[in-house]
Amino acid sequence: MTAAPDAASPNPRAALDAARVVFGNSAEAPAPALWSAAQHVLQQVIARPSLTGQALVAEVRQLGVITLSDAHALVALATWADRSAVAATNESERLMAREAWMALDHAVANSAAPRVAMPVSPYAPPVPGPSSSPLPGSASAAAGRAAAAAGAAGAKATAANAPALDPANEVAPTAPHRQRFLLALSALVVIVVGGAGWGWWYSGRAGREFNAGAEAYRAGSREAARVAFARAAQLDPADARPLIYLGRLSREEGDLARARRLLTTAVRLAPGSSLAARELAALMLADGQPDIARRFYVRALEIDPADRTAQGFLGCALYRLQRYDEARRWVERAGPGEWQQCAPPLPPPAPVPYGAPGYPSPPPT
Repeated sequence: MTAAPDAASPNPRAALDAARVVFGNSAEAPAPALWSAAQHVLQQVIARPSLTGQALVAEVRQLGVITLSDAHALVALATWADRSAVAATNESERLMAREAWMALDHAVANSAAPRVAMPVSPYAPPVPGPSSSPLPGSASAAAGRAAAAAGAAGAKATAANAPALDPANEVAPTAPHRQRFLLALSALVVIVVGGAGWGWWYSGRAGREFNAGAEAYRAGSREAARVAFARAAQLDPADARPLIYLGRLSREEGDLARARRLLTTAVRLAPGSSLAARELAALMLADGQPDIARRFYVRALEIDPADRTAQGFLGCALYRLQRYDEARRWVERAGPGEWQQCAPPLPPPAPVPYGAPGYPSPPPT
């Protein structure tokens, strides 16, 4: 009887073609759909449909089918799919999808290449010869185990000439359940160590993206800075610094609603950051709310009393509240700076008449 074709046999190329349709529409395909397609490709590559998640990526990497950079891209996609149920909303997420697609393409291409056979472990159980299996404990069985353990493919010892082994020193062949245990333990160690290494690399990447964004902002490359800060915020959602800069960019471009969302989140994440408080104060001043701006400038100075920018713009907020004497003191304390342009020159103090307490009487005429 002719056997029917195995519909479940691995077919990485077909899985990649199916994933191409999903990744080709990454602007509308949600993150979980992208990861599901990528996961199916990886399962087909290593013929392990039961393996999922980051453990699947670790196994594919361990087999040498993908590079370390490919593994990072796929883990980033899996993490994004766990956190988001929508399609890519920014350039950082679109770039992540493109990098994951290239990793899948590499995996399928490498899976078609011939692989080098793994050496047989010297601790594997001996394989019986074509003759009938000898009784356990016999001299022939002992000779067979010794030959297999030593890896002597050309051993010609016979049962009559084989030296007897001391049962007290004889190493029994590894049992199948022990092999499975050791393999599982090795896989666990690889996953734990790989996870720790990935966590270190992942956190380091967030810092590198933030530094790149700050450098681009100083150089005037606003769009490059925005992309880098967005990546840093996605890689480390607990870091308020990228949100502060993104809020400043939005404020400078007049998108005050978006700036308010970003900077409010930044202040909540970092209540002890004078920069976050100062940027939110600047937003409130630009939004025509000088009293709220004054409160956050005061908060920034409570955290960092030497912040000249907060001192100067606190004077601006006080000027708009018509508290001229206080405004003059803060502007003078801050010294020269941008804050001198946010308000017209402060009015001179009112003249004090002669005869007032502490002032001399007018000279006699």
